[in-house]
Amino acid sequence: MRFRTQYLLFVALLFSCEEGEQRHLDVTVTEEQRFDYLTWKIEAANGTWHFQRAQAETGETATGFNSAIDKQGLDWIANDCVANREWRGWPNFASDGFGHPCRGGGGTSRWIDATGDPVAIGDTLRGNHLMLESSNEKYRVRYHFFSSHAAIEVLEARDLFAFLWEGPVGGKMAIEKQYYLLEDGLKRPFEHGKGIGYLNPEFGNNFPSSFFYFLDEDADQILYVGASGVAGGGDEGWAQPYNMAIFSFGRDDDKHALTNTDAVAVFGFLDKFMGHTEIRDFIHARLEAPFRPME
Repeated sequence: MRFRTQYLLFVALLFSCEEGEQRHLDVTVTEEQRFDYLTWKIEAANGTWHFQRAQAETGETATGFNSAIDKQGLDWIANDCVANREWRGWPNFASDGFGHPCRGGGGTSRWIDATGDPVAIGDTLRGNHLMLESSNEKYRVRYHFFSSHAAIEVLEARDLFAFLWEGPVGGKMAIEKQYYLLEDGLKRPFEHGKGIGYLNPEFGNNFPSSFFYFLDEDADQILYVGASGVAGGGDEGWAQPYNMAIFSFGRDDDKHALTNTDAVAVFGFLDKFMGHTEIRDFIHARLEAPFRPME
């Protein structure tokens, strides 16, 4: 299909290098401090993600992404746990703070191989399919990282959960030139000032869509989240105009609402030049095969 060919060509260009150097589409993981937290820095063709491990000084464990950085260097989460804490992160999985940067919830995380055994990263971990498993006493989730996208697999859930994105569109909210898009491709402005969890009244409490993505007129990429198996929970989509957009699958009336472990989320950055049809087809294809690389 045309969208697949264009995207693969684009990814190949990202990794073009000096003559004689090897080209690859691998995901690369290194350890790095981001703000006051030790993180795993996960670099792929679609963007760079920082997943929190622990507070650098106290050693208190943490989980969840505190940064999502596109190819322009724009951070679409930027939770520094101080001024920009309220309450940016992804996937902000549980109300106890699990999967939410800077917000407790306990838990530990480890890289694993295909059999589920731990993998030591050394200085660098590299591969075309890397898996990170994160858990506490209630939840166990597995993150799958590919060059093309990332996906969340829910392995255990003894309490309610959601897939909840909170962060500034294009690195800084400027809602007069920012939009969200659903299946129908309409550019919709961000609603605000109408209460927590407000949705466009035409939607009720569920998006008529398996995905949403954010568009900023000045950013070269879009940030998308797609989900399946989430019909049992509500959705939300609103904005704090000077802080962040708050969009979710599975948070109803400000409460986590999902219970089923067949719920799946896919996420990542894509280039805006692809256009809505190709973006839509790409996300659909990833939802059909979330835990496999692009063919």
